[in-house]
Amino acid sequence: MRTLAMRFGAAALLAAGLLGCKRDKGAPSAPPPPDVSVIKPAVVPVQAAHEYNGHLNTTHNVEVRARVKGILKSIRFKDGQEVRGKRGGGFLTVPGQLLYTIDDREFQTAVKKAEADLAKAEADIDNWKAQIDLAKAELRRAERAAANSATAQTDVDKARATLGVNTAQLAAAVAARDSFASALHSAHIPLSYTKIHAEIDGRMSQTMVRTGNLVGQTEPTLLTTIVRMDELFVEFDVPERDWVLWGNRIAYANNQAIPIEIGTVAAPGYPYKGRIDFVDNRVDVGTGTVHVRGRVMNPKNADGTRNLYPGLYTRVRVPASAAKDTPVIPEDALMTGQEGRYVYVVDKENKVAKRAVELGPQVYRAPPPVEKKPPEWVLNNPKPAEAPEPGLPPRPATVPVKSVVAIIKGLSADDVVIVDGLQKAKPGAEVKPEEWRFIKK
Repeated sequence: MRTLAMRFGAAALLAAGLLGCKRDKGAPSAPPPPDVSVIKPAVVPVQAAHEYNGHLNTTHNVEVRARVKGILKSIRFKDGQEVRGKRGGGFLTVPGQLLYTIDDREFQTAVKKAEADLAKAEADIDNWKAQIDLAKAELRRAERAAANSATAQTDVDKARATLGVNTAQLAAAVAARDSFASALHSAHIPLSYTKIHAEIDGRMSQTMVRTGNLVGQTEPTLLTTIVRMDELFVEFDVPERDWVLWGNRIAYANNQAIPIEIGTVAAPGYPYKGRIDFVDNRVDVGTGTVHVRGRVMNPKNADGTRNLYPGLYTRVRVPASAAKDTPVIPEDALMTGQEGRYVYVVDKENKVAKRAVELGPQVYRAPPPVEKKPPEWVLNNPKPAEAPEPGLPPRPATVPVKSVVAIIKGLSADDVVIVDGLQKAKPGAEVKPEEWRFIKK
């Protein structure tokens, strides 16, 4: 444990009264009780939790492939860049960011040919409509002449047959137009594939093909991948014994009701919040675990970066019960022996006793210095500052606490715990305690 003397220097704490003063040579041979700093545990709401190891995974992964044959002409993104996917749907769809272009001359030619065929079919329709109008006029003249015995009935039959033929030709021209319209639509589809857009918002992988290469010759060529970054899966396995305790709550209730907390190697504690959204439907008999998956948001920082990344190792904490008031102490007050973790407490007669404790979760960890955040938990000296000896720095009134842990068993709010001077304290020996306040700002 880093004592207050190590943090502030022996000279400062000598003035503060936290280290023993020099004794007169004439003092009795029995040394006086050593000075120690003590606190009473703070009591705060603490939520018991189950802790597991897991990893992050993307919620959506897209393979970008070349669906038509051609020479790759351009790459419109940088490796590792975040891109925008398509928006909307149906006729209101807005394409995503352009990623690649493929040489489209062959497909442009196919479109122009289909357009020409369609135009010819439209012209044929107009021609046969004119032929039908002419045939109808000829039929009317033939019918009037036959009524006046000016012509034979065969002329009427011939005019009627001509009208029928022209009507059939018009129907064939309409069918041809519809066929060419479909061909034009089909020609536009591969042409659209020559411009490859992002389907989803996400981060690009590196491109696997460079410009100038032939793609899509025998099969859709994999060009790169996109992974969604703004929301990630956290996947972990729950042992059978824990599943019996809390698993059925999410198996038969709304999965979204179970919150989880996530921490990473780079993020001490559990700073990220998420919720369970999936539980597997069976226990793996090989591992004796149930696979569980949650979701956690991964927003951008001010500089455009994100803290979480698919594949990262994570620590996952699942609440085991509602929060309840629990004693908490600075982690520096803890010691470790063969019997486990323990602390030194001082009784009413100022005698030291060794007290085994059972730890709960860590409730606070000081941020790294680069974040320049003030400490949330401190040790405060309630006594007024005393004038130090000449040349010594002022007596420290507040000492920041690096880490705070909950004590599930072994301590109460009325116990007096040694936080500084542990090396001088011995079980059963008398000490001279100076009580400091352990407070949260």
